[in-house]
Amino acid sequence: MKIDLRILNSLKQIKINETLIIPKEYYQNLDILSLKNIKIKGEIIINNQSKINLNVIITGTFILPCSVSLAPVNYNFKTNINEIIPENHNKQEFRLELLDILWENIVSEDPIKVSKPEIEIENIEGIGWKLEKEIN
Repeated sequence: MKIDLRILNSLKQIKINETLIIPKEYYQNLDILSLKNIKIKGEIIINNQSKINLNVIITGTFILPCSVSLAPVNYNFKTNINEIIPENHNKQEFRLELLDILWENIVSEDPIKVSKPEIEIENIEGIGWKLEKEIN
């Protein structure tokens, strides 16, 4: 997701309401099967000191492996970003690339583990093991 800094400098504010597609290379080495319905809504503002403020809400769905059965599990997330973008980000060809900043915030919402709500705890077993009793 790229923002033209010449337009931002002239308008001082750009509203964002977009759908984002994260390339598979970003999460292929993580326990994320896929991402879907990632929506970004908010604004990017340049203030009088030429500082760029990113104020957005990101929502979407992780598709993650169940920690018990490895079956796909939908995990909805929502994160708020209120960030001042460092100056070294905005010098390249009058464009600001937001994908890395957005991805850092999205991946921070990835839970350590998830399980399907309909998993039956009584009959869980594998090769050489069986769950006898769950301790709470």
